[in-house]
Amino acid sequence: MVLSNMGDEGDGMPPGLVNVVNPASWASRPHELAPLLAAAGGRPEGARTVPDNSGIPPTAMLSVADPSFWSSNLAELADALRVAVPEGHISGGRSTRGSCIGAAPTSGERLTLTVEEAAVILGISRAFAYDAVRRGEIPAIKIGRRILVPKLALNRLLEMPGAKLSEEASE
Repeated sequence: MVLSNMGDEGDGMPPGLVNVVNPASWASRPHELAPLLAAAGGRPEGARTVPDNSGIPPTAMLSVADPSFWSSNLAELADALRVAVPEGHISGGRSTRGSCIGAAPTSGERLTLTVEEAAVILGISRAFAYDAVRRGEIPAIKIGRRILVPKLALNRLLEMPGAKLSEEASE
């Protein structure tokens, strides 16, 4: 996911990108955004925008790579929206400053990993990790030029039934 001000270029983003207008207005309602992402992902290029229905003028845009992943993983979508929407953005007509409970750790622990850190944890190469992010196999958000892997999303991915490694398979 990429958060940018209106008018910013989305250079280098993969095909299948869906743009979400005013992502802060969706942060509290990912269950409403998920089906819209799924529908927009099947549209032709140029028609892949999910508008903001809150009536707030467009001020920011969130670019979502692999909308099918995000629309079928509601918890990860909610986590990514909380991480991607900067503090102080407008949500539902009111400021979110100070009201994002759980969005920032109180212990000072980071919520995200770099792609390189995720690669080490997963036991794969840096290049393979970047390829997996580009393919949507590793959930990631892009803020500016940085690509980050939310720890919660990575943990959920590893806990998925098809992704769990058994001790018998490693023997």
